[in-house]
Amino acid sequence: MYNVLVLWAPDTAENRKLVDAVARALEQAKVTLTVKSASEGTIADVNGADIVVFGMQKAASTDVPTEFSEFLRIFKGITLAGRTAGFFSMGTDKTTGRLRKALKDTEITQSEEDPLFSEQKQGSSPLVIEWAERLIGTHREMHHARA
Repeated sequence: MYNVLVLWAPDTAENRKLVDAVARALEQAKVTLTVKSASEGTIADVNGADIVVFGMQKAASTDVPTEFSEFLRIFKGITLAGRTAGFFSMGTDKTTGRLRKALKDTEITQSEEDPLFSEQKQGSSPLVIEWAERLIGTHREMHHARA
């Protein structure tokens, strides 16, 4: 059983649709899923997760939404070894570079993929489902390699 946390920002109606599609794709038999906006999430949520998924959209004034500011600060002094980070961007620009850099020294395993989900129809698209399956597979492989 894997505990999966999805943190995302900013909280807009369009982004909620995308996050719902990601959540549906991550709902699998071996997954306990928690979905929170970045402003609601805490470091305790991150520590309790096996897989942390970060979804973000570029804000007008910065490349990382301000809702992630506290996480960026906290990531400077903790270890997240044994966990896997997944990333997706929303909107028109990929936006996870600064967050990836902040997570580098935490020893979290970062997925290489950073898909851009710009709009979502009803249900999860095959692209979102395939990405979610690869993310869980990455964590499974890392976990088995450590065992």
